[in-house]
Amino acid sequence: MATKKLSLFLLMSTALVPGMVTAEEILLDPINVSGEVENEHGTVVLSGETLEDLAPREMSDLFAGEASVMSSVIPTGNKTFVNGLSSSMMNVTVDGTLQGDGVFHHATTGMYDPALFKAATIKPGVVAADDGPRANAGSISYETKDAADLLQEGDNFGGVASLSYDSNSSTFRRDLTLFGRQGAFEYILYGSKATGDDYEDGAGTTYRGSAADLTSFLGKIAYQWENGYRLEFSGSGSQDTGWRQARPNFGDLTAVVFPLFDTEVEQSNYSLTLKNENATGGFSPEFHLGFSSSLLDQGDPVDPSYTRPLWGGEVETWNGKIQNEFLFGNHSLTAGIDFFEQTGTGGAVQGRYTDPALIGGSFGPYTEKTSNIGIFAQMRSDLSDAFSLSYGLRADHQDFTGWDGTKLSDDGFSYNISGSYALSEAVTLEAAYSQVWGGYELGETAIINYSYPWVNYAGMQAQETENMRIGLQVNTGNWDASFALFRTDAENIRTRNSADQATSSNIVTEGVDASLGYNFASGYLRGTYTYADVTEDGQISNTTNYYAAQPMGHILAIQGAFDVATDWRVGGTAEAALSLDLANTTLPGYEVVNLFAEYKLVRFQGFTVRAEINNLFDSYYISRATQGSDNSRVLAYGEPGRSLAVTARLAF
Repeated sequence: MATKKLSLFLLMSTALVPGMVTAEEILLDPINVSGEVENEHGTVVLSGETLEDLAPREMSDLFAGEASVMSSVIPTGNKTFVNGLSSSMMNVTVDGTLQGDGVFHHATTGMYDPALFKAATIKPGVVAADDGPRANAGSISYETKDAADLLQEGDNFGGVASLSYDSNSSTFRRDLTLFGRQGAFEYILYGSKATGDDYEDGAGTTYRGSAADLTSFLGKIAYQWENGYRLEFSGSGSQDTGWRQARPNFGDLTAVVFPLFDTEVEQSNYSLTLKNENATGGFSPEFHLGFSSSLLDQGDPVDPSYTRPLWGGEVETWNGKIQNEFLFGNHSLTAGIDFFEQTGTGGAVQGRYTDPALIGGSFGPYTEKTSNIGIFAQMRSDLSDAFSLSYGLRADHQDFTGWDGTKLSDDGFSYNISGSYALSEAVTLEAAYSQVWGGYELGETAIINYSYPWVNYAGMQAQETENMRIGLQVNTGNWDASFALFRTDAENIRTRNSADQATSSNIVTEGVDASLGYNFASGYLRGTYTYADVTEDGQISNTTNYYAAQPMGHILAIQGAFDVATDWRVGGTAEAALSLDLANTTLPGYEVVNLFAEYKLVRFQGFTVRAEINNLFDSYYISRATQGSDNSRVLAYGEPGRSLAVTARLAF
């Protein structure tokens, strides 16, 4: 039966572009977008037409067409994994502002509204020195929309209003964007609100605490002088205030049913950037200053007889960078200095619902702090028409302070090298390697000293990672393909379930990325395949330590879209995972297909209607980005079953 469903899944997916390819031809990789030489090595860029076709409302929608990147739909419990490694092991930025997400291992590591984004760039493993500090296993950068991206030529003001409805969860979403420019000044304002009911999975189970209750905003102003210098300030954020589980990423515990809590999760980002958009020659300075906040407040329980201690925490991050690009013939050197400072505050909260006798540790708030300053240089060289090389070095110094006043200080060097060699006009060989010094990581601030006093900070060691990748890319014009082997070996990753803060783990992910894509006049079809073998201390990682890594196995994803007429566009995404054997259980395989049709009304310019059928086969499945699927004590969140979603959008 599983084989028949997988075959049907592939046929339905390839039917998006009739007669183009067969099911047997699809089993290949992530679309790698070329640019700087190190960006070719597994980089995934989601922007433009691809992003418009995805029309993401959840982070899981954003990555639906990429097998190497997984994200679930769980409200406030959503996490993003790249080749099985959590985004908490990566340098994550929004408009250049560094994110801090170590609040609680059961909560989201980045609650963003993807409708804010005009681009998302994921670089797994090897990254350049100027990508920033703590890029242990790569980097993820999100860029929010600009007024210039939305304004029609000749217009100085515009807007977009949209309404959408999802039948499964009765989620009603409303969005409004206003944007404009006056001379050299431009602005954009965006607001969104989504509310609904608990959703139902493909097996008919309704999950308590899954109802949408999300508010998002974006504000951005910019001024660009005639000489090309652009000063930009942006603020964005998302807030979820729904009734959630005690552990937001678990549907329930099978032996104990806790009440829901009036939980608040909030993500805020602010960015100030100055750079020259028209820089030429050897002077191209860039300045950035950013602030972000990640907050979790468990809130009061719906049941006043609940007496276990509540928790809450916040991580605040300041970061900045000054850099310049120097040009020397066929060589480009980017060099500069950057810093970040993070403060995590939280712990058990004493209140009218809390019985002090039930807490194993003590009441907060408590604080951990870490600060880092780094210098970096990255050289990019075109050594010949066929051979390009990128190589860089950064040096970081970091200070860390534990809740008990323990102070640690350490420094380290990181280096990277990546190259590409054109074997022919169509075939390019690529290889990349890096050693990363990641420094110290904040603990989970929401539960500092919660179950037991945290001890032995003095034994903590700085995180270090080795990344490598080698592969081939083929591009014949309309067709492109890639194949690569990758490995990331991360050491001294801070453990989340021990009173001993010196306890750490070593995490390894290794496997294969592959892709096959075809672009034609009216559309495209892309297939991506990833196999990631993820281990922790030599064993398959399990729910207890899923904060940093998640078993993945074999994943296949497909995205495609094409114009059937001037005013009609159809397409969709599909994902399949093969069954995966773990130590104590086997995760079943699954197949899911999502389709859309979009119609632009000719009589009403700017008005678009989009209809989606998500989870076409009404499959019951648990995403590989969801925790608890390997634990009999946990009712893991299944993804939503079949639903019809309709969106009406008016651009004016």
